[in-house]
Amino acid sequence: MIEIYNESLAKYADGDRHIFTAKFLRPDDRKGIFTELTVDDEDNVVVKQIALHMTKAFKDLNLEEGDVIQFEGIVKKNTRDEYTVERPTRAEKISSADNSDSKVHVMGNDWDWFEK
Repeated sequence: MIEIYNESLAKYADGDRHIFTAKFLRPDDRKGIFTELTVDDEDNVVVKQIALHMTKAFKDLNLEEGDVIQFEGIVKKNTRDEYTVERPTRAEKISSADNSDSKVHVMGNDWDWFEK
């Protein structure tokens, strides 16, 4: 479930840029869904799930599900009294998703049937 108001971001709405770390979950229309958002390298998760605009800073990273990114942004309160992160800059991928599964599953190594 997406936290609509993100009230836990309120204490960071001071107009200053903060460093955010989040895990990319999936694209959704013109926004990206991110999970486990932390602020300024704190250990605690501030927001469990948040939708952010897929700006050029994010699109240039070619994000896949599970990628962890770090970026700078400003916490603002919008017209619906919801807190969000705006103007992301200096975005970088700090770890890639574990995509060890190529989604090609082979059942056994017996290829004799193919040669006959």
